[in-house]
Amino acid sequence: MIVKEIRIKNFRSYYGDNNRFEFSDGLTVIIGDNGDGKTTFFEALAWLLNTSVEKGAAENISEMRKSKMETGEVDEVSVFMEFEHNGLKSVEKSFSFERLENGTFRIGSLQYRGYETNGFEREAVNGKSLIERCYDAFIQRFSMFKGESELNVFDNPAALKDLVDKFSDIRKFDQLVEFTRSFETKAEKAYMSEMRSDKKVAEKSRDLETKITRLSADLTITRQDIADKRQSVETFGKRLTELEDNQEASQRFKDLQSRLKTQEEKRNKMMAIISAVNYSHALLDRYWILAPFTPILKAFQEKIAILSREKRKQDREFERTKAIEIGKLEAFKELQGALVNGATELPWYLPNQETMEDMINDHICKVCGREAPEGSEAFAFMVRKLEEYKRHTEAKIARDASKKEIADSTLFPHEYIERLHNLSQSLSGTREAKVAGYAQDIADRQELVATRKADLAKIEDKINDLKEEKTRLLINVGNLSEAALEKEFNDIKGLFDQKERATQRLAVLETQLSYQEKQMAELKKELNELDPESSQVKVMKEVHHVLEEIAKAFAQAQKDNLNRFLQELEAKANDYLVSLSAADFHGQVRLIHTANDSTEIKLYSSNGTEIKKPSGSQKTVMYISVLFAISDFTQEKRDEDYPLIFDAATSSFGDSKEEDFYNVIDKINKQCVIVTKDFIEKGRLNEVAIDGLTCAVYRIKKAPNFDPANMATIRTLIEKIR
Repeated sequence: MIVKEIRIKNFRSYYGDNNRFEFSDGLTVIIGDNGDGKTTFFEALAWLLNTSVEKGAAENISEMRKSKMETGEVDEVSVFMEFEHNGLKSVEKSFSFERLENGTFRIGSLQYRGYETNGFEREAVNGKSLIERCYDAFIQRFSMFKGESELNVFDNPAALKDLVDKFSDIRKFDQLVEFTRSFETKAEKAYMSEMRSDKKVAEKSRDLETKITRLSADLTITRQDIADKRQSVETFGKRLTELEDNQEASQRFKDLQSRLKTQEEKRNKMMAIISAVNYSHALLDRYWILAPFTPILKAFQEKIAILSREKRKQDREFERTKAIEIGKLEAFKELQGALVNGATELPWYLPNQETMEDMINDHICKVCGREAPEGSEAFAFMVRKLEEYKRHTEAKIARDASKKEIADSTLFPHEYIERLHNLSQSLSGTREAKVAGYAQDIADRQELVATRKADLAKIEDKINDLKEEKTRLLINVGNLSEAALEKEFNDIKGLFDQKERATQRLAVLETQLSYQEKQMAELKKELNELDPESSQVKVMKEVHHVLEEIAKAFAQAQKDNLNRFLQELEAKANDYLVSLSAADFHGQVRLIHTANDSTEIKLYSSNGTEIKKPSGSQKTVMYISVLFAISDFTQEKRDEDYPLIFDAATSSFGDSKEEDFYNVIDKINKQCVIVTKDFIEKGRLNEVAIDGLTCAVYRIKKAPNFDPANMATIRTLIEKIR
């Protein structure tokens, strides 16, 4: 089958019906940058060839075409392919779409149209049937590949069986092996039944049969256990191989994580120390607000001392003044008692007021006994004496009140200065020393915080460096997340342990199987050496022996044919590997038959060393070599050839390898279509490199002046370079 032409109409970014590719019989390279429509081309072809799709899909309609349509207007999405396959044929898949008044679109039914040329006539045929007849899903599976990840076709466990069924006679052996095993089992049962009826060997044969039956059950269990363990070892090994690609990165990541955790713990401790004391709270809680209080206290104490001295001074002066005033009062009393017309008389308080009032009331002097009638001189004298007594009494009361007032008077009645003095005294000593220490506490704290902040800055720098290193590591390993790397590190350790245990158990089981098989051989030898009396038993013995050997032969032939098929496929793959690698190192492809009847593709050095970590380009060339080999098998076994179509299969190639690789493929007698972004540098074609190509080349790119935010402005343009 040779693809001649593909036309795409209104399929996503391929707007309109002027999108045409013509393909050479060899290599055709379609070059486009990211977003130019490379994958869309591949998906348009895949959509055409997918016969399981029954309905058109709105997401496949060109947004540009939809934006230009008026209400009621109808257009279609279609992909057309013309190809040579026992004559010229074509197939087209399409569906219509109509713009409605509300701005939505009505999708029409999906249509397949096929045409093939018979002689000189072009006949319409069922398009779906034509695809299934000429380019079925099995062939597509081994000829169309989207990205490098799909190149390893043997990632699918059923791939080997499918290939063997299609391209080998091995599947014919499946029924033959089953038949011969069935015949051998029936012959064995008949033989053993006849042996039990033979008197001469009946007892011995029954004993051997019992042992053989028991041992057969044990062998079945052991073989199944071995198969399970082999599969486990292969599974663990395969998983480890996958993980080992990132083992170094995982270990490096684990180390970075550990170092980062240590630094983050240090940072947290530093931050805890720095934030342990809240300065605002400490002003009151720790009395740091008193830090500047020491000079204030000293000034306060000095002022209180001055006030105390001044108070004492004024107190002394005030007491002296009081004493003078009291002395004056007392001196005035003595003066009054000494001068009465120069003569001495009775004190003023003799007689007392009561006596004087009695004598006045009685008009008689009870001192001298003479009468003192009212108006007499004696009466007047007694009245004056009473008045003097009263005057003296009042004066004494006034003087005593003055003395008491003077004596009781104080200059500082409220003791404010004493209280301030006591406060000054209470704040001195240990309390004064403690307050004086607050400033040093603050200074020490500030110095500690400054030191820790400097340490914290260094730790932050280390943390940032580790994070940058971790980011670079994640970039280098591709799309793996931090969680995936950490999980892979743990998985590797666990898988190594599991593989080791499974390997040890497998060795024990294989030793056990060898011993059991030896036992079985001895039992069967002993059974075959029995000499029965009956000729019938002897005939059944020979029949069983012959059928047993035939069953072994078919089973071995089945294995040999499978190995031969893989060897032939491997040999062709290595031929292509040499061609595609040009002068570069390429190693040797090996197809490894696994325990679960699948196949692994591995690369080995010629000295037998497995290349466990081939480069991206080496793996790509290895897989493509196997695909070319499968394509050759298709041509040889089915007398048909099919194109190989790759989307972005060479993204891991370097610039120096691209040109040689494409020219080598172009020289191989096989049609290939490779969609790639190779040969584009900073948005421009590397015309010098393209001039070195010998194959057909197309350039696809977005139409200029598009709106990066509006898909309706995106259109893929096709330019044929050669």
